[in-house]
Amino acid sequence: MQENKQTVTVIDKGVYLVHQEEEKILAQSTPVINIDKLTKEDGFPKKKSWISSKTPTIFHYITLIILGALTWGYLWYTWGDSWGVKGQWFRLAIVAIIAWVSGLILQETTTLPPALAALLTGILARHLGFVDMRAFPHVDTFLRRIYPVIILGKGSLAWDVSFMKQNWKQILALGALPWSTEVVLVAVCTHFLLDLPWIWGFLLGSIYASVSCPVVMPPVLKHGKNAGGKVNWPQFICTAGGIDTALSVGTFGLIFSYMFYETHEGYRLVKAILALPVGVALGVAFGSLAKYVPNSKDTYVTELRVLFVLAGGLFGNVFTASIGWGGTGGVAVLACNATAATHWSKKGWKLNQNPAATVYRVLWSACEPALFAYTGTFFVVHSSISDTMLIGLGILLICLTVRLTVASLACWNLTLKQKIFVCCAWTPKTIVEAVLCPTAISAVLMSGGHESPDLVYAEELMRLIVQAILVTTPIGFLLTNNLGPMLLNNNQSDCENNTFTPRKSSASPENSRL
Repeated sequence: MQENKQTVTVIDKGVYLVHQEEEKILAQSTPVINIDKLTKEDGFPKKKSWISSKTPTIFHYITLIILGALTWGYLWYTWGDSWGVKGQWFRLAIVAIIAWVSGLILQETTTLPPALAALLTGILARHLGFVDMRAFPHVDTFLRRIYPVIILGKGSLAWDVSFMKQNWKQILALGALPWSTEVVLVAVCTHFLLDLPWIWGFLLGSIYASVSCPVVMPPVLKHGKNAGGKVNWPQFICTAGGIDTALSVGTFGLIFSYMFYETHEGYRLVKAILALPVGVALGVAFGSLAKYVPNSKDTYVTELRVLFVLAGGLFGNVFTASIGWGGTGGVAVLACNATAATHWSKKGWKLNQNPAATVYRVLWSACEPALFAYTGTFFVVHSSISDTMLIGLGILLICLTVRLTVASLACWNLTLKQKIFVCCAWTPKTIVEAVLCPTAISAVLMSGGHESPDLVYAEELMRLIVQAILVTTPIGFLLTNNLGPMLLNNNQSDCENNTFTPRKSSASPENSRL
């Protein structure tokens, strides 16, 4: 059939000559050229102005400001003066917002994690008398049952279960051996140097020994893609760090429940033996159910899948904590989301690149500033703190040295440069520490122990962990980010010495090799 065809000739900037000619085509639609979208002049692309390149970002923050103002207005008109400018809830919100803004500024100007600025914001707010979360122990406890579900669920959605099965020895060694060694070392050091009871030393150790993969994952992802050899760095660091996190959350919950829930000794022994296995079993069972519920052909399958694992994790964490099985819920969240993500990947959702992962990332970006800011308000500076902090710095250096030595030994199949990179990634102590360190203080305060010796021990625990966060987070991030290209730039001999072999995975082929 006959059809008119338009061609465009560029004569000058903003001047176009349109030609019409007939052409025989077979059942083809005529290509349409949108003249308004032409961005080339004389064969060279136009350079975007600063304003046009920054417009999306500007409108993004304008949108957030409007949404925040509308939300505050709604709460103010609904709940009255408590949400007014001088109200207590308004102050809590303002501290979280300032923490978020300061974190963005720190990240943009130095590339350091925004969590550091948020933590310092909370410390400053406490000492200016603006906010003290000790006055809201029930609120803080409620929030700290939400934080683990989001951060643990976010991380485990990236796990490749097939990868973990194929490389379980290396992953288990790196995830468990440095952690176990540091827990024992922290308990010994604090008992003999700070006179902490053994039970408090192990409670501190279970938090203190946790590695913070979310802090170093951005540079690991960036440098891991350009690395030579056969090591799948994102999966290796993420899954080994997940084992470390599961041990920290589970062990802390177990010890915490033992200390603050009065039950029969026999029942305590049962919980000690079964807490972690029960958490794994519950998580795998609920995650397997996500294979069938909701149905993949459901019109709202995307939304329902997200709500299914999120609501299940929140309920499981709160329920297990309320009956004294602390830690079981956190382990269950890890197992549930990893199992669900594996089933979803077989139905088209990529690991860590699906709507559920996006929702968890958005939730965490909203919760992270509040978490670190509110944690900072528990940190109290007084005249006698210098002795504790000085001894704490010595304990940190000892524990970090031993931890990284064991981590390098646990990576027996890696080259020397790769072992150093793992040590850099295993340095930060950030996320789990911030989530769990104030819980002991809140528990003592809610039990009415304002003059109890337990409050003194809880304060010592808090100081040591905040110190560890402030020291190790920037060091670990900068080392991983700046040394990564050099340490992962393997030459041919390095690749030959690496005994790991690539293996195929049904979920994600490129994620199955260590």
